[in-house]
Amino acid sequence: MEEQIWKLVLDYLAAKERGELKEVANLEERLQGWLSKDPLHQQELDQAIWLWESTAVIPQAETWESSFAAIQTSLQSSDDTLLQSEKPQKNNTFRIWAAAAAVLAAMAIFILFNKNREVASTVPQMTWTTKTSGPGKITNIMLPDSTEIWLNAGSSISFPNNFSKASLRTVKLQGEAFFKVKRNPNHPFLVHSSNIQTLVLGTSFNIRAWRKSSPEVTVLTGKVAVSRDSAGTQSKAIHLLPNQKAGYDLKSGLLYRENMEDGRTAIAWTEGKMVFDQAPIEEVFAAIERRYAVKINTDQSFKNCKLTASFGNININEVLQTIQMTLDIHYTINKQTIYIKGGKCN
Repeated sequence: MEEQIWKLVLDYLAAKERGELKEVANLEERLQGWLSKDPLHQQELDQAIWLWESTAVIPQAETWESSFAAIQTSLQSSDDTLLQSEKPQKNNTFRIWAAAAAVLAAMAIFILFNKNREVASTVPQMTWTTKTSGPGKITNIMLPDSTEIWLNAGSSISFPNNFSKASLRTVKLQGEAFFKVKRNPNHPFLVHSSNIQTLVLGTSFNIRAWRKSSPEVTVLTGKVAVSRDSAGTQSKAIHLLPNQKAGYDLKSGLLYRENMEDGRTAIAWTEGKMVFDQAPIEEVFAAIERRYAVKINTDQSFKNCKLTASFGNININEVLQTIQMTLDIHYTINKQTIYIKGGKCN
């Protein structure tokens, strides 16, 4: 059954690469059954995806040799079918290299699956540690691998108890955080957040993944790969360099990439600042609630209103006065609740 599982994973990844949506959906349904049986299976799948996208190198071990023949036969069978359906090409160099890379990735994935199953036999279940940052607070967290995280107000980060020993350092984010990942080429770092996942070796980046909002990843140093957290219409990862950001469009289900003049604006919140660039007013109010630990009540919807503004580390009255002039609102403050009346979009 083990060989069937990693073969299923390889078929799934290959179908995503070819953009065969029906086949992807069918294989993903079968994979979900396998993932639900053991929490470690998700890590195994994450490792397989990383290796597939990065073109794995042959592991420094002898265990892959016994499985090479079976893997090679499986891939050769698929390649023969492909050759029968395609017209001859003048230059087959690229396809030969692609096939070789697929064989290497398959061998590496096979070894990782076996390695994790050995770990699974000694660890009955996986437990997670969760750190949270309350309203009005920014929390600094140091992970066991010396990765440093700044957690925005109203956010949480979770990591498994085997984080330091795992082949893939995996964390789960809800909300917003700035990461300074400790570089370790042998143990890539993976962040699950909302609808996306972010893969890195060692770099600094910001992830904003608030509920009901489009998640964004902004890179300050190094390079990261951002992809959907599940199968969809777009399967390939988007690679980001410094001063670039990637986002996930909730309506289309697609990832996009944009250049930024200064990526540091994405981490202004770590200094108590707030920067908005054509941000929906609902998001502005939500950010104010988290920053100042307050609750905002309005008597109307600001659905089509947007705000472009930059606020330093100032008190909430100064922020509200600026919004009052911009949107023509009236506000009152009663303890930790702000009541807003009226207002219009400019």
